[in-house]
Amino acid sequence: MLDKREIIEQTILEYPICEYTFGEIEQIPFSDKVWFICETDCKRYGHSWACPPYCGDIHESIRLCKTYQHCLVFSTVTEVSNSWDQEACLKVKHTHEEITRNIHADLSKRLQNFYVLSTGCTACEQCGCPKEPCRHPESRLPSMESHGIVILQLTDELGLSHSFGNDTIVYFSMILF
Repeated sequence: MLDKREIIEQTILEYPICEYTFGEIEQIPFSDKVWFICETDCKRYGHSWACPPYCGDIHESIRLCKTYQHCLVFSTVTEVSNSWDQEACLKVKHTHEEITRNIHADLSKRLQNFYVLSTGCTACEQCGCPKEPCRHPESRLPSMESHGIVILQLTDELGLSHSFGNDTIVYFSMILF
C-alpha cells in the first residue's frame, strides 16, 4: 500500500512539471506582509476570489496551513517571447493552473485530508469578483500568497529554481498534507 508521499509523487509525475520537492510545514515562511506585495504589484488584487483581499482572513489561512505536517512544492516552466509582457505571463499561468487543477482532481480520487495552493484562480476568463459570487467555487484554488507564503524564500529553502533565464516564466503550486 502506498503512503501519501508516494501517491502524491506518483500523481504529479503524470504531468509536465519541471521540479518538485517535499518539505515540512516548519520550512514554510509565512508573513502577513505578503498581501502588501499583492496590493502593490499584482493586477489581480481585489479582482479574484482566490486572491487578497477577498480570499479570507490571512491569519486564519496561515493557521489552516499549519494544521498540516508536510508539503510538496512543484513548478512549471515555460518560455515566452518577453517575460516582461504581463499578458503573456497570464496565458502561461492559465496552463499552470490547469495542470494544478487536474492534479488536485486526480489526488481527490486517491487521498483525503490534503490542501492545494497555487497562483490564483484562472477558471473564468474574467472573475466576477467582487460584484458577483464565484461561478466555480469547486475548482477555485487559492493562491499561496493569500495564505501568507513567501514563495521565493520557500523555494530557496527547499532548493527549487525560480529562474531559468530571461524569457522563461516559473510558476509554483503546493500540496499540503
